[in-house]
Amino acid sequence: MTSIITITQLFFTLIIGMYFFTRLKSEKSDTHLLDESAKKSKARLDEMRRIHLREPLTETVRPKDMSEIIGQEEGIRAITAALCGPHPQHVIIYGPAGVGKTAAARLALGEAKKSVGTPFLRNAKFIETDATIMRCDERSIADPLIGSVHDPIYQGAGAYGTAGIPQPKAGAVTKAHGGVLFIDEIGELPSSQLNKLLKVLEDRRVFFESAYYNEFDKNIPDYIHDIFKNGMPADFRLIGATTKGGDDIPEAIRSRCIEIFFNPLTCADIEKIIVSTSNRLKISVDSGAIELISQYAKNGRDAVKILQMAKNNAFLDGRGTITARDALWTLNTCRYTNGRLLTGDDRIVDISIIKPN
Repeated sequence: MTSIITITQLFFTLIIGMYFFTRLKSEKSDTHLLDESAKKSKARLDEMRRIHLREPLTETVRPKDMSEIIGQEEGIRAITAALCGPHPQHVIIYGPAGVGKTAAARLALGEAKKSVGTPFLRNAKFIETDATIMRCDERSIADPLIGSVHDPIYQGAGAYGTAGIPQPKAGAVTKAHGGVLFIDEIGELPSSQLNKLLKVLEDRRVFFESAYYNEFDKNIPDYIHDIFKNGMPADFRLIGATTKGGDDIPEAIRSRCIEIFFNPLTCADIEKIIVSTSNRLKISVDSGAIELISQYAKNGRDAVKILQMAKNNAFLDGRGTITARDALWTLNTCRYTNGRLLTGDDRIVDISIIKPN
């Protein structure tokens, strides 16, 4: 009887040993496969990072100094005055696309940092966002503008998730703390986010709620207790930009901002932009091309795009100078007329009658 029990014990011991041995071997194999996969993915990522295309001319020639923003002298002075000094203001900039609103806002913060009595530190951030893509989840699971709380149910197998700890995630308003939050096309923000933004402007911090938060839970780190009790810092200056009118922005937001207006660019302004761009990039452009582009470009960004296309056309022919014919070809090909894009088969001029230079 004893021998039977001993044999049975040995049998089950052997079975259990084989099970754990097989499992350990499988885990080692899985770990090896994961390591190999990670190495291959890292190699592909490194290879991708070694590839760099040249940035478009519209980015290359973006103004680096206030003097490079053309046609907005009064607007530039106004936004600089709004941000400089000991009491910077919230700002809304109205104006057409491509006239320098974003560049002026970014550079104005740089000027404000140098002003006497400014509350902006030297490392104050300029956080740029676009209202057209700042959509939030209705359940507040994700809100890139205001911030959100990742409850344990959404965290997966992370340390906080398995411990049942909610994680506050900073939004753009907190990332801009101590600096400037720039919201392009601010009028496109959903009303729910505009109302939240208004509350943040009043409180200068963001408060979060979560059904998983318990103020007496000692497993929750102190900094998370601090955030739920005192809020997350969000003391910044708002600069909103819009191509629309003030009617698209709630009065509650407008009443807290100084409103500044940027003008549409004239043909003379666009000529200056073309000349400045060609000088910076050492591009040769004849006067006829400059005149044509200035007549049909809607704004500075548009002028640079047309100039780049005309330059590429001249390059294909082995020429180093952009001529009126290159400008005409670009305007016709891209269907421009009086500053607007054409639809259909309309053409501004038949360039076949223009003799090559």
